[in-house]
Amino acid sequence: MKKGTTKFNYYFNFIKNSPHFSGLSNKIIEEILPEFSIENWKKGDSPFNSELTKNKFYLITKGRVKVFQINSANGKEYIIEILASGNIFDIICLLDSQEHHVFTEALDDIEALSVPMKLAKEWINKHPEFNKTLLPYLGNQMRFFEENATDLALLNTWSRTIKLFVKDVNTNLHPSQLKLINNLSHTDLANLIGSARNVLNRHLQKLKEDKVIEVERNHIEIKNIEALLNKFKNS
Repeated sequence: MKKGTTKFNYYFNFIKNSPHFSGLSNKIIEEILPEFSIENWKKGDSPFNSELTKNKFYLITKGRVKVFQINSANGKEYIIEILASGNIFDIICLLDSQEHHVFTEALDDIEALSVPMKLAKEWINKHPEFNKTLLPYLGNQMRFFEENATDLALLNTWSRTIKLFVKDVNTNLHPSQLKLINNLSHTDLANLIGSARNVLNRHLQKLKEDKVIEVERNHIEIKNIEALLNKFKNS
């Protein structure tokens, strides 16, 4: 990526405004940005595999990626997380240099900036400022996974469904809308809460009857955010 071009300026601003890199000086961003390559995948593709991410560090700039695991014995799927623009993949490989065995699927057309993992490690050693951005990101990821594990162990599927919507809702929009999971299939929503589709459908039907949500195909709209939050408090 050549410095001074429109493309360079666009991605410079993207990195500068990313919460994971905002602590870097303009000089450092100008130094590292030419090393990045732009990669694209179509919706439905598997953008990142374990061998690839052992050797490359990615910053997603467009679209959403589903990260999941599958039980090979019964085909059951569990969605670990949904990554979106601004998210990093794969922070685990950056830390331990080992393959991270997960499956991925592009939920939209995907664009990402990539750089060799070896070079990303060199930047961390060369620029201590990286630790100020990557360590908080790692901490947030650890909290996220701990909370998910706790929810699976301690909350019933109704409570997990309500919490899924509350965590994803954008209350700045009217009517309130879901951000990352708005158009996911009911199967994917069920896999996010570690349950079966028929169980999730019962919960969605209950929320519809209570006029909390409106469902049309895969589109879910929050009709009564106050009622949703109240159910969350009492779940």
